[in-house]
This record gives sequence, structure tokens and C-alpha cells, in this order.
Amino acid sequence: MKLRLLLFVALFLAAFNGVAHGGNGANFILYNHHTPEAGEKEVMFMNDLGQEPDGTRYAAQMIEVEYGITDRWATGFMIEGQATSGEGGYHFTGWRWENRYRPFEYGTPLNPVLYVEWEDLGEDTKYKMEVSGRTDATVREKSRPRERILETRLILGQDISRRLDVAFNWINEHDLDTGVTAFGYALGLNYKVAELPNSVRHIEEEHGYHPEVRVGVELFGGLGDSDKGITADADVTEHYLGVNMLLHLTKNAMVKFGGAIGLTNVSEDLFRLALGYEF
Repeated sequence: MKLRLLLFVALFLAAFNGVAHGGNGANFILYNHHTPEAGEKEVMFMNDLGQEPDGTRYAAQMIEVEYGITDRWATGFMIEGQATSGEGGYHFTGWRWENRYRPFEYGTPLNPVLYVEWEDLGEDTKYKMEVSGRTDATVREKSRPRERILETRLILGQDISRRLDVAFNWINEHDLDTGVTAFGYALGLNYKVAELPNSVRHIEEEHGYHPEVRVGVELFGGLGDSDKGITADADVTEHYLGVNMLLHLTKNAMVKFGGAIGLTNVSEDLFRLALGYEF
């Protein structure tokens, strides 16, 4: 574990030698306070390659379509599926509907964003949009083998400079069948690695965009639930450190990749890749 953590920190320091894109920026879990402009649309295809604590490997995918209704309000629809080693075949696991609203103008200290998401997911869902709750949660019978979750977040973000922003998310996942709310968190940063060199500045002038490289660092995990209480006990809660990179290759196309290492024995290890197109 210590060796993996040192390698991850080294990767971050090597990459670390503007304001991030709306939503996640370079990260996968953490949201910042930026929202897309009105009318802006984005399609993102996201992939997780994970290994569970018992060594089981899986691949999970999500397709997201996001639309900026106003400069402050964005909505997105997602579908997801997964394939797990030894279980045979690929499974469609469900869908999500997400909304984010920023009440105040940019420049507001600790600028808040209100986040609401409806989730209709199978119990075998694997793609990590968030982490919450605890692994020793009370098992409760449900009327159907699916999860109907109302997720809310309080997102607080701050632009430290035109290159760097930081954010914190408090996450609540309320199970509408059991009435239990699971708690989680995410915190971290987005950093624009370098200004555009003069040698390629003509790209921006001729085509209306400039290539970008951004680094994201995120720490996230579960913080217990409303049934057994809030806790960060490493024996029963998952915690992760993620380091990610975003490459905006053209005016519209981007690629994002990175990974997350589990910091506790009940956590997984992940490699993450996303391809996006804005229009």
C-alpha cells in the first residue's frame, strides 16, 4: 500500500511541472463550481477498469449527455453497464438524471452549486460516480432488486487563480425504498499545467481554440449512514486518492484518463478513461 501511494504521489508531482472545464474538470468524482454556458452540449463516454478487494476484475461504462439550459443550470442523462470476470456477459445496469444549479455569479467566495440526481440502478452496478456509506451497512429487504436513489450534493468551489481551482463536495444518497441515507465526500483541485507556448499560439488564432492540459487530484470516500452513524473508520469505509489528466485536443474533442488507488482494505483500485465531445 505504501509503495502504491508513493508511486501515485510521484505521478502527480511529475505532471504538476485558467479555470477548469465545467463540472468535473480533469476529475471523475469531484465536481467544481463551474457550469457550462447556455446551449452548450457534451457527450462523454467513460470507462472504469477495476479490481475489487478480493481480486475480482470488472469493466464498467457510462455514457453521459449534458446540456447547459442556462449559464447556471446544467442537466445530464446517463446510462451505464458492466461486465465482471467470471459472471459471464455484459449487463445494462441502469440510468441517472443529474441537475446542477449555481445560484451566484462567478467570483462569489466558496461559490456553492446545488446538485440533485435521480438514480435507477441495478444492484450489480459498478461504475463509480461517487462513494458513500459503509460496507457493514444493515442489509434490508426491498420490494424489487433495484436501487432508487435520490442523490444530493453541496458543491463548494473557489478559483484560486486563472489556472487553479479547488472544491469540496458533501454527498448524500437517500435510498427511497429503505429510507436510509448514505454519506460521502470528495475534495481536490484542478490545475492548468502550462500556458500556451508562443510557437503554437497561431492554433488559437486560426481555429478559435487552444490545446489544454489539466491535472486533477481528488480524495473521496464514504462517511457512514443515517442508520449506523457517521464514521470514517478504515475497516468499514472506502477511501480513494485519484490523479487524473485532461487533454483538450481540439475545439470540441477531449480525452481524460487517470486512476484511483484504494486507501483502505475495503477499497478497490481503478483505471479510468473518458472520451468527450462538446458542441
